[in-house]
Amino acid sequence: MNKLKYTILSALIAFGTLHADTGIANDSSDLTAEQVFADIGDLVLVRPIGAGVTVANFGIFAVAAPFAAMAGATEEVFNTLVKAPGDYTFDRDLGDFSK
Repeated sequence: MNKLKYTILSALIAFGTLHADTGIANDSSDLTAEQVFADIGDLVLVRPIGAGVTVANFGIFAVAAPFAAMAGATEEVFNTLVKAPGDYTFDRDLGDFSK
């Protein structure tokens, strides 16, 4: 448990350092504390969960693919099970939950 705690703490410190370089301490910056916490939550919780869901859904797709092929819906099943979670996980800006 201590290793996980130190890993998360290190990630938060590294992430805070990256944001400090972009001018978070500057008054003219449009980054708010809420946005920084959203970014951290996205990086530490949402992205790893999304990656796991994408991998698990690919396994489900591998089982469902023959049945989807018989129905002629392989592309639709792939897009629903794999592409949509993958896009949500990897193709959106950090901290942007609107997609």
